[in-house]
Amino acid sequence: MMIKHFKHSLCALALFTLISACMGQVKPIGQAPLDLLDIDFGTKITTLYPDKYKSEKWDDYYDIPVGDETRMVQRDTTFINEFSEDQKAVGVEYRQKSSSSGDTLAIAGDQAFSSLSVAVSLDGKIKAIGAEVSEITDKEAKDFIATLTKKYGNHKKLEGEFMTKFTIYEWEAKDRIFRYSTIFNDEKNTLKLEVDKDQGTIKSMDKTPHHDGYFFVINKNFIEDLKTLGTGTFVYIK
Repeated sequence: MMIKHFKHSLCALALFTLISACMGQVKPIGQAPLDLLDIDFGTKITTLYPDKYKSEKWDDYYDIPVGDETRMVQRDTTFINEFSEDQKAVGVEYRQKSSSSGDTLAIAGDQAFSSLSVAVSLDGKIKAIGAEVSEITDKEAKDFIATLTKKYGNHKKLEGEFMTKFTIYEWEAKDRIFRYSTIFNDEKNTLKLEVDKDQGTIKSMDKTPHHDGYFFVINKNFIEDLKTLGTGTFVYIK
C-alpha cells in the first residue's frame, strides 16, 4: 500500500527555480530532481541510494530525506520461479513505499514526478526507472505526450493490462525506451493524510478518484528483463 501525504504549500513551485542548477550532476534521490530523459545508465545505484539512507529500524529499507521529512523505500530481490526449486535471483528493485504530492524527486522536461522506483541487475546496472505523478490532469498528460513526441518523434501505442487494460505510449531513443501511461485510481488502497506541522496534527483526507501518470525509462540492454518486473510501479510498464 502506498501512503501519500498531501500538503498545501508553495514549496514544490520553488523547486523548479533550482532545477537548472541541479542538471548535469546526479545526486542521491531527494537531494535534487533526477533528470529522467538524460539519466546515465552507468550511474551507480549507491549514488542514488547511499548507505547513509539505510533505515536504522528495518532491514532492506531506506529513509530518503526530502526536505525535513523522509520517504520510505524498500530494497527487494527479484526472482523468477520464486516459489519453486528452480528459484533464481535476476535483479533488485528499489520501490518507493510513501510519497507526497508536493515532492519533486524527478523531472522529464517540464513534468515533475513525486515517486520513484528503480530496477537494477544483480551487479547494480540500471535496468529501468519508474516515476509516478499523482492526480494528473488530462491537459498535463496530453502536453507531456506532445513534448516527448516533439523531442523523440512519433510514438507507438501498446496495450498494457493490470486489473484493467490501458494504453502505453512508447518512444525510442539511442540507448533507451520511454513509456508513459495514465491510470484511473479509485484510491481504495491509498491512505491519504493531511499533516499540519504548526499544529502538530495528522488527519485523514477524503478519497478523490483521479488519474495518475506513470513514466518509465528503460535501458535497451535489459529490454528482455521487463517480463521479470511485475510489482509496485512496474506493473504499468508493460
